[in-house]
Parts: sequence; C-alpha cells; structure tokens
Amino acid sequence: MSPRFLAAGAAAGAALMLMLPPPSVEAQEQSHAQQQSHAPAQSLGQPATAGFTPDASASASNPDFLFRQPRYTFTVRSGLFSFRANDAPGTFFDVTTENFTTDRSDFRSLQLGAELAVALDPRLDLTIAFDGGSVAVDHESRIFEEVDGTPIFQSTRIRSGPAAQIGLRGYVLPRGEQISSLAWVPARVAPFVGAGAGYSGYDVRQWGDFAFTTAEGDFIQYDDLTGSGGAGLLYASGGADVSLRRNLALTLEARYQWSESELGGDFRFSDPTLDLSGLRLTAGLSVRF
Repeated sequence: MSPRFLAAGAAAGAALMLMLPPPSVEAQEQSHAQQQSHAPAQSLGQPATAGFTPDASASASNPDFLFRQPRYTFTVRSGLFSFRANDAPGTFFDVTTENFTTDRSDFRSLQLGAELAVALDPRLDLTIAFDGGSVAVDHESRIFEEVDGTPIFQSTRIRSGPAAQIGLRGYVLPRGEQISSLAWVPARVAPFVGAGAGYSGYDVRQWGDFAFTTAEGDFIQYDDLTGSGGAGLLYASGGADVSLRRNLALTLEARYQWSESELGGDFRFSDPTLDLSGLRLTAGLSVRF
C-alpha cells in the first residue's frame, strides 16, 4: 500500500470523527459511575466497616440490660450471727455466764446460707432460705480452781440450723426500669424490707472439768454434756441489692429473729431455756435469671 493512500485514509477518518456529535453529559456521568462500582472501596487504613463490626458484635453478646425483669434470684450469703443471749434467771446463757468466764458478746457465730426468691410482682418476692452456723467458746470456772491454784477449763459449743425459712420481701423502690418491650435495666441500688417464719434445729455441747459441791466436800469431775432439738422462729429484715452487672448483684441484709426452746438432753435436769434469738448481718452474691 502506498504512502499516498495511507495519508488519504487518515484524513478521511479524521474528517469522519469531526462530523460525529460529542457524547452527552449524562452518558459521561453514567460511564464514570459504572467504573466506580467495579473499583474496590478502600480507605487509607482498613476497610470502612472493619472498625465497626467487632464493637457491634460485642455489644450484642454482652448488653448492659436484660430483655425482661428477672423472675428468679438465687443468693449465696455469709455473715455473723450474734445471739441475744438472754440472761434472765434460769436460762442457759444465765447459768453459763454466771459460772464461767464468758459473757454474751462471746457468742457470735459465722453463718452460711442460700436463698431462692421468686418474683410475685415487680416489687414483691416470695423467699425460701436455709441458713446455719456454729460458735465455740473456751472458758474457765469463775468460782472454783484446782488445788494448786490453776484454772478449771471448759468449752461450750452451739450449732444453730439448718434453719428453714419462708417469707415475703418487698422493695421500697423499683428494682429496674422497662425502657422498651425488649429492654429492662436494673437499678443501681434497690432497698427492701422483709418478714417471715421458719423452723431451726440446734445442738449444744458443753464439756470439760466441772466443779460441784456435796456434803462430803468439793469435787472436780470431767463431763461431756449434750442437748439438741428444734424451735420455731419469726424474723424481720431490711437491706439492699447493689447491682454489679445486669444479672449479678451484691445483697446486704440485716435480720433479727425471735426463737427459744427448752433445752433437753443432758441439760434436762436443770431445765434451762435456750434463747436462739439474735441479730444476723450478711452479705451475698445474687444471680438474677
């Protein structure tokens, strides 16, 4: 093909391009959009959704609310029980503190217990609980001593429980807020009052050297005295639930109970009354579900 023919063809093509109309603005924008839709979306660092997705997933798996107010609450608690130790004449604590070097403040026992609460309505629970504890006190005779002047030693142990109790607990303020049909937020602090009744077992043991007087003189003899039984009880309480997490709370409670029994067993001859009344202070962890 000759150079003259190629030059003529190029000139004809250029003339034809000049005769075609230019593309419209809409066509240019549509072409640009199609090119962008095929290009990968990237930022300077990671993809735009990379920083958001983990937070959303964590929030969904560990929200700071419950879907509804819990129906049940289970509590494991421990604390201190201080016997009232009524020292009226003839009672067990009167005889013990009169003859031995001990007083009412010595009879404080460690308590352990568990409780299940069932919500009857948003501010009222039915409670079922079991508690128990033990205290042991070492002492010596106030009046007598050994021939060589050394003390005469004894020990007293009192076990209370298991104590089964049933009662009602009312909340002074709302326990939480239903902010939507699918979200219930627990209150930070929910104070309550309660009352109930129950039945408690007990076991008393007193052992060591005991001095006694007869017509022939004073004698010291080792003995091991035991007595056990049970007694009804009434109680009144007050406290508060302090929320730690959406389904976990710290429960603080003060409870006073009234109970007494005629102490039998080896103590039946003296027929003393055992006063099981006293104040109990406890702290526990409560799980809502």
